[in-house]
Amino acid sequence: MKKAALLLAFACAFTMNAQAADFTQNRHVKMGITCEKCHGEKNAVPNPGIDQCKTCHNPNEVAQKTKDAKPTNPHVSPHYGNELDCALCHLQHSPTEDYCAECHQFGFKAP
Repeated sequence: MKKAALLLAFACAFTMNAQAADFTQNRHVKMGITCEKCHGEKNAVPNPGIDQCKTCHNPNEVAQKTKDAKPTNPHVSPHYGNELDCALCHLQHSPTEDYCAECHQFGFKAP
């Protein structure tokens, strides 16, 4: 039982280090933005939401930048307006996803 717990702890630590290594390739890190900027001191905000993103990114400006996207603007939704949680598509520690594709076939490519 102790061996299993030790192996699980090792696997978790390895995964967290791998995620941290992947994050170093992130555009936020490349711009000098530290983990604490989004997550707070001591990871007080483990899963930042749109309110945290809005401290740097204005949803209206983001929507304006993508206004010509086809077939529709991914940052203005009839369901959520421009207040959809950014991290549903723009994942920072893993590849991005097209959240809209759960129901729609727009074919968005999230950077």
